[in-house]
Amino acid sequence: MRPRVVLAGLALGIAPLTGAAAQQDFPQTLYWGSGLIDIPVAWASPLSGDFAINYSAKRFRAVPGMTNVTYSDRMNSQFTLSGSALGRLEGGVAFYSSNPEYGFFLRGVLVTEEDLNLRGGALKWFPALAVGVRNLGKYSHVDRFGLGYEILPPNGANPDSRHQADSLHLGFDTAPTLYVVATKSMVFNQFHGMGLSLTLGGGNGLFSDDGGLGASYAKNATGGFFYGAMANFPVTPDFRVNVMAENNAWDFNLGASAEYRGLRAGFYVTELGAGSSEPSSAALTPERYYNYRKIAFTIGWQSNVLGLVHGDFLQKRAERLTHERDQLLADISERQQRVASLQSELDRYEAQNLLELEQRRAAVETQLRQEKETLRRLEDRLKRLEQQRGVPPPAKP
Repeated sequence: MRPRVVLAGLALGIAPLTGAAAQQDFPQTLYWGSGLIDIPVAWASPLSGDFAINYSAKRFRAVPGMTNVTYSDRMNSQFTLSGSALGRLEGGVAFYSSNPEYGFFLRGVLVTEEDLNLRGGALKWFPALAVGVRNLGKYSHVDRFGLGYEILPPNGANPDSRHQADSLHLGFDTAPTLYVVATKSMVFNQFHGMGLSLTLGGGNGLFSDDGGLGASYAKNATGGFFYGAMANFPVTPDFRVNVMAENNAWDFNLGASAEYRGLRAGFYVTELGAGSSEPSSAALTPERYYNYRKIAFTIGWQSNVLGLVHGDFLQKRAERLTHERDQLLADISERQQRVASLQSELDRYEAQNLLELEQRRAAVETQLRQEKETLRRLEDRLKRLEQQRGVPPPAKP
């Protein structure tokens, strides 16, 4: 239970954290665009035209005589294409197998962390919020691994091959899957720019539909509630490593990914709480696919359409923005120096005026004292003179 408590505490923001709010990049999930290992995040690439190509594979146990999952009897592979626009939208298509079945996905960020940071105050600590859809298409009988269909060869009645849900997956109805998710990202400058993100969300379909299999499908189901955390370590400006832990509403997953100049790779261990039971037979039963630990990996590439079409477009744009920034800093510095000079001159004038006024006041006070003293002496002289004449002195006015 301890991993569940720790992850839930992180996702709910219970753990005491200090850092500056910021939005960080996220890797590709195993099946459905950007996120952690399997769960989505409230994020989209801030640059329109960004796209990602991703290949993932998950290892299943083989049983002699069993039908291959895809290309081999051990690996279930998927291929994903995704793109971003307007800093708030991400969408794409996932191909589940070599047959192939496919489903579309889309996510819209309702409130970004930049929106909240611009408002300032307590709002900067609130998470970003997004809604999304997975498995949008006609293949509704797929499970969380993208399994569910077999392809039937052409026959006299049907000249084309066709897809048909197998007997194990007839109870699944996961198209479309809707979800809502919140993500809070932070960057800790005191730890060399290390980033931390916490994610919390819930959904139906792929997050809660077990096809009627119950505990045979997943022993640790949460009813559609998912959460996770990711730590980001920028080793160099071009190379970074992500460490992730999550509960994808079915079980716990743990893994790491790395990125170098758009090239990405990840390695994961999934269904940590499921144990390590062996399939009992070659029959089409849940034991063939569910409730045992699996390993998975991803490889991919991320770039920008505008950068590919216009060559060094992004580099020139960055250089232009850098030049504009340097020019603005120079202008600001010049204005600051001018303001400081004018303020100093104004202070000098004010000091001079105050000194001049003080000198004038002192001079008037001196003159007033002198006049009063002269007047007193004259009055005393008049008094003595009148006394000599025997005439009473005149009354003072």
